[in-house]
Amino acid sequence: MVGAYVLAAVLPGPGEAVRSVTLGRIGTTALPLQAGLLAVVVFNAGLTARAERLPALLRRPGPLALGVAINALLPSVLLAVASVGAEGWHSPREAQSLLAGLALIGAMPVAAGATVFSQGDEGSATLSLGLVLGSTLLSPLTIPLGLHLGGFLTTGGYAADLHAAAKTAGSLFAVLVVVLPCLLGLLTGRLATVLKGGRSGRGSTPPLIRLVNLAVVVTLSYTNACGALRQVVRRPDPDFLLLVVAAAALMCSVSFLCGWVIAGRLRCDRGEAVALTYASGMNNSSASAVLAATRIPDHPAVLLPILAYSLLQKILAGSVGRFIGSPVLPPVLPPVLPPGREAGRDAAAGRAGPVSGSSPDAGSR
Repeated sequence: MVGAYVLAAVLPGPGEAVRSVTLGRIGTTALPLQAGLLAVVVFNAGLTARAERLPALLRRPGPLALGVAINALLPSVLLAVASVGAEGWHSPREAQSLLAGLALIGAMPVAAGATVFSQGDEGSATLSLGLVLGSTLLSPLTIPLGLHLGGFLTTGGYAADLHAAAKTAGSLFAVLVVVLPCLLGLLTGRLATVLKGGRSGRGSTPPLIRLVNLAVVVTLSYTNACGALRQVVRRPDPDFLLLVVAAAALMCSVSFLCGWVIAGRLRCDRGEAVALTYASGMNNSSASAVLAATRIPDHPAVLLPILAYSLLQKILAGSVGRFIGSPVLPPVLPPVLPPGREAGRDAAAGRAGPVSGSSPDAGSR
């Protein structure tokens, strides 16, 4: 991704040519080549998923339901807080670009890449897949709601563009680019399993699919970054870049942290805690970048927060698993016994009275 960003800054021409290619139209909605590439990644995620394990989530639906709710609602809360802080920024245009970019990020479902990072840190593969599928299937509802909220928190042309994008994203964009490819991938994978006699060959991603996903992700990163990074090179604005990186880092880290804390409150095991943490902090940045580049082309600075968040969430995802041990749980205190029973317990343990404050057991008690 870093290489794609550098190439977009120094050689944006080919990327802009790719962005101008349209696969066709369905009614008044144009389907750009970038949307088709995104659909390939989502299809591959469904193809390699182990959907037969999903019914097990219904036995304990709490982590699944809360994970989907965190992904859908928490970014809206953080966006509202960011809108209050952005009021004091010296450039209204930069503040509106930041809010619009964060709104596009927050409205997206859980990134399919969350399953890869979660499995790499021994997270629950079943819960990871359920969180990705659950948030994706709800995206025709959650994407428009998130974009409309972003429209209410922004002003002028930014608000109008977000409201217009919400109408498109809520109807055909999410269905054709996210939901339908995911379902087709699941059905294709299930059919392949049946043809093999019920022996599932899934569980690890085949090398060819890995190569295709890598090529598509790098291409999307390059094409999405061309317009925004060219402006950064031509007219550098250090204070705006610092604001973008700081806001994206804060939103991303708080999302990861909330997932981890809630996993502790639910008393999840480590595997579930890892899956819930990654799903809370990783949004589908490729979809938000495609939406920004195709639906809000007259405000290229909106892409900067999306690109920053996309890179930062992968950096955090690559390191946060090392710090996830057992979730933070409320301390379990020993029962309070009456004085007589306490003395009897001490005597039975060979201690004729209270434990001395200087004994080794005092600190542990």
